[in-house]
Amino acid sequence: MTRQRHGSIGIAVALCTAAALLLAGCAPQGAAETTTPTAPAPVDESPAPPVVVDGLGLQILQNRPDYGNRMLQLSVTNESDTALTVTAATFTSPQFEAPSEWAKPTEIPPGLTRHLPVQLGTAICPAPATTPALAVTVVDASGVSRVVTGEPSDPFGVLERIAGEDCLDDAVAAVADLRLDDTLEVTGSGGDAVAHLKVHVDPSTGAGELRLEEARSTILLAPAEGDTWPFDRTVMGGGAPESFSVAAVPARCDPHAIAEDKRGTYIPISLAITDGPSGTMYLRSSDSLRLAIYDYIAATCGFAVPPSP
Repeated sequence: MTRQRHGSIGIAVALCTAAALLLAGCAPQGAAETTTPTAPAPVDESPAPPVVVDGLGLQILQNRPDYGNRMLQLSVTNESDTALTVTAATFTSPQFEAPSEWAKPTEIPPGLTRHLPVQLGTAICPAPATTPALAVTVVDASGVSRVVTGEPSDPFGVLERIAGEDCLDDAVAAVADLRLDDTLEVTGSGGDAVAHLKVHVDPSTGAGELRLEEARSTILLAPAEGDTWPFDRTVMGGGAPESFSVAAVPARCDPHAIAEDKRGTYIPISLAITDGPSGTMYLRSSDSLRLAIYDYIAATCGFAVPPSP
């Protein structure tokens, strides 16, 4: 059995210097003229800018830490020459049962942008056509208040992705409840330690058929053997609960991977509903499991702080 090696991973930076050779000269008379091909124009892949309405740039975004918490960032840019204060903001979309609201006064200097985090409402599935609206109440320097309403730009397709994730989660929940256990079992010691995460599947109150295909590695965890965790099992609604474990080792051993972690303890599972949607569902670790995973990686990789005597 081939095991992954653990230990601190050094980061090597290679510095490459390219030398250009300039060729000069004259072609003999009558020789064929040499032309330099013109490079194709670069493709503009920059995201769409905010939609500007009455001096405000309106946009919606989602940061990686927002995914699991179902948060949305309401991006408001002050396109005017004077400071403005946002006193309220309301985001609405047909794909959510309730609007998302911001109610904390926030000053925006001229030319700058503020991101206002809001909680998304319960999803409506199947998701209806998306026609979002963002209403922002602002007060200018003279104390005059106005409400600016428009359809914000969605440069990264946030709403379409959220709709797919929400409705896949709903379809899976109709068949079975999937969750990670709160505890982490560790076997072995030192650099050879292996973490065992337990997945619980409870279809006892569900209906339909669910195919669990495989789980994939994260930025922090990788399978102890192979490239994925193969499940290859079918779950029938109304069946008995079952549990199974996945053996994991650190995917990397640099301390900043934990310090900057956002999604490393979410386990992605590829699955499909018979006669329904398919895709990737992310099983979220509880706070206790997340901290246990961090401790395991720190101890296994050798950068854990020893306990005080």
